[in-house]
Amino acid sequence: MNKIKTTSKNKNEFLNKIDNIKSYLESKNLDYYDIRYEDNYTNSISIQNKDIKNIKENNTSGIGIRVYKNQKLGFCSTNNIDNYKFIIDKCISNTLKTNKKTKLNEFSTTKAKCKIKYTNFKDINISNKTKELQKINANFIKKQKKDKFYEILNSNLTYMEILRKKYFVNPYSYIYQEDPHIIMYSSLVSKKDDIIEQSVHRIGHLGGLEKISFKQKEKILIDNNNKIIELLNSKPCPATKSDIIITPELSDLLAHEAIGHAAEADAVINNSSILKLGQVICNKNITIIDDPTKKEFGYYKYDDEGILAKPRTIIKNGIVNEYLMDIESASELNLKSNGAARSESYSKIPIVRMSNTYFKEGKDKYKDLLNNFDGFLLDGFAGGQVDPSVGTFMFGIKNAYKMKNGKIISKFKQASISGNILNYLKNIDSLGNKVGDFSFGFCGKGGQSAFVSGSGPYIKIKNTIIGGTKHE
Repeated sequence: MNKIKTTSKNKNEFLNKIDNIKSYLESKNLDYYDIRYEDNYTNSISIQNKDIKNIKENNTSGIGIRVYKNQKLGFCSTNNIDNYKFIIDKCISNTLKTNKKTKLNEFSTTKAKCKIKYTNFKDINISNKTKELQKINANFIKKQKKDKFYEILNSNLTYMEILRKKYFVNPYSYIYQEDPHIIMYSSLVSKKDDIIEQSVHRIGHLGGLEKISFKQKEKILIDNNNKIIELLNSKPCPATKSDIIITPELSDLLAHEAIGHAAEADAVINNSSILKLGQVICNKNITIIDDPTKKEFGYYKYDDEGILAKPRTIIKNGIVNEYLMDIESASELNLKSNGAARSESYSKIPIVRMSNTYFKEGKDKYKDLLNNFDGFLLDGFAGGQVDPSVGTFMFGIKNAYKMKNGKIISKFKQASISGNILNYLKNIDSLGNKVGDFSFGFCGKGGQSAFVSGSGPYIKIKNTIIGGTKHE
């Protein structure tokens, strides 16, 4: 195997260490190896009412290494880079003892440096950020105390900054990526008479300090307060059967949980998915895409195997068109990786993951979806579960608005939808002509968490079962 040539005459200590690790791996006569080094910065500030609950600033770094010999794949990691010889030797020894065979038919052959423009988190010190959050929360609580309609029992603000600097090195590639993320949560607990409600509202962006201004921080609290007032004024939803319209937030949920996980190639290989390539599962107006190149929360340029990211059209005009694949699953299926290998950190092995998953827009204007509509408009995710092996799901819904002739006549809470995803897709009647704002999240799988986002248009679905607290 040929080494990458380093053109810099003045290598820093880190690059020297990487070269030393590469040289040591080269000496082991492996069929393949790759090295992932990460340097991660996180800062979180939590405010509870008027007090500082927690401030935590942290830097972590470490290295993860995969070794491949005789179709046997092994992985090791450490936060002590100077200890690389010991962990590599142990990893190779353990790998060669395993009976499992793994196909790897392709490898990254790329040299790249990828950084997005952003305002550095350290341009404003933590003390000033903390004071700002305290001020916002204190002003909000003071203002709301004048409202005799309800009482705020607790107001928490959480602010987070995350910066990941990642290096990927194999015998043919050298890739550097730098991705910043900024997040803010508002959590409220409020009471009206004997009714207590809790509401969480959050925003998250790819980027730095430029993404969340002082006014936007204030707006998060105001928006969440409006949500909790609505919950306090809403009645528990009846159980019924009805046509529904779901908001972009729930379109995201449907695309990610009910379709996206079933489209992950490792699930397909393990017979844990209902999807098969070429399968017609819904009408031709429906297209679902997973696109890591969109500058949303789940963005990346290269995956954690060094493969260039690209949009993946999971469902194209109603037909299962593409799986999400890493090198291992693509090799097993005699296909090419489409850059879906992601890991939570250097200490985790890359696995197949989603990124930014969404329904493509349809042709109908929102006002046309509502025209003479009788049913429920559903909004807000309140937990749930999905089984991609059989295609069933259950999602809790925060808000359910009963509509007559396209107008809201009643407001409900504590709703749910459930059923078989293939039936749901077949019952989609129409899609709005605009994809909404992307909402962010952290997707859990295999003991790992991944940055993701999603969206979609407003979607009208016929003849669905709405769960509630009583039957209508």
